[in-house]
Amino acid sequence: MRIGVLTTSYPRWPGDYAGCFVEDRVRALLGDGHDVEVLAAAPADREAPSWVATEQTVAAFDDRLRVFRLPAAVPGTAPLFYDGGAPEALERRDLLTYYAAARFAAGLSLATGERAGRAGWQAVEAHWLVPSALAAAASTPHLPIRAYAHSGDVALLERLPLGRALARRLALSGADLRFVTAELRYRFARLAGRPVGQVEPLGPAPGVFRPRGVAPDAEARRQLGLRAPTLLAVGRLVPIKGHAMLLRACARVRATMPERIPGPEVVILGDGPERLRLQRLAAELRLPLRLPGFVPRDEVAQWLRAAHLFVQPSVQLDNGRAEGAPVALAEARAVGTPVVMESDRNRLEIALRSALTV
Repeated sequence: MRIGVLTTSYPRWPGDYAGCFVEDRVRALLGDGHDVEVLAAAPADREAPSWVATEQTVAAFDDRLRVFRLPAAVPGTAPLFYDGGAPEALERRDLLTYYAAARFAAGLSLATGERAGRAGWQAVEAHWLVPSALAAAASTPHLPIRAYAHSGDVALLERLPLGRALARRLALSGADLRFVTAELRYRFARLAGRPVGQVEPLGPAPGVFRPRGVAPDAEARRQLGLRAPTLLAVGRLVPIKGHAMLLRACARVRATMPERIPGPEVVILGDGPERLRLQRLAAELRLPLRLPGFVPRDEVAQWLRAAHLFVQPSVQLDNGRAEGAPVALAEARAVGTPVVMESDRNRLEIALRSALTV
């Protein structure tokens, strides 16, 4: 079967973390014997001069995988789907960003219809309800559509003036809707007026995130230059990830730990607009912090094997947006790294103190 996959973000190079869970799905489809075409946003530094999708060279899977990139920014706007991310860009509420988002949605819809007809798609898989599932429903209503909701898309529907109407349109489209958490399905049902779809968490890439032993991998720690107890977080450096709360909680725990127990070092893999703020906060708190930036995905697995604790401190923003099921959390659990997941500052501090003093 030839399947079209629509997504906003997709790995820009081998090992890129952006949209890696979509790539995992694509690999699963290829493994099942399907041919796949991916339509995704182009990185800002590779913008095409028009709305036309540009094919990207793909080394793996020979001729069974084709990836096409669509322009997703206009001059004077920040990238929509990489770096800080689309929800953060849209929060700025400037007209040029909204125009870029509308242009990408229109371009994705046009490219979907064009590629589906030319390549003979037999099914469509969309990641993020807005704009991917809407583009599929508009351009390929005659094909079977499976659409995944990942969190930011449902939050966007909750805030858009026409969000309820768009949710009802998707609920009535006949698309097979999948939600990565039960809470997302419930929130979408409130918008659509009835429950639809099913819950399907996405797992980590098979073979990459292999289970480790009970203790951190000594060789991995040596290679990464780790000496102190290591608290690891993974994700874009944006407010919703809760990294500032993590640093403050770690500093308080570090200040009250017995002298016989060495204080923790925090490592955050990823990059984004909060980098400088986090560096300044760590310096103010006198807390050891390492920000290696974006690292290839197999290196993320190495960091997980080396860490004493994986921390997922995601918070709910003032506008109500919260994360769905972060892929890094599933990866940490697959490796077997102990996990602390708390969005409340006091509970996070208690969990960290308990984990570090065992």
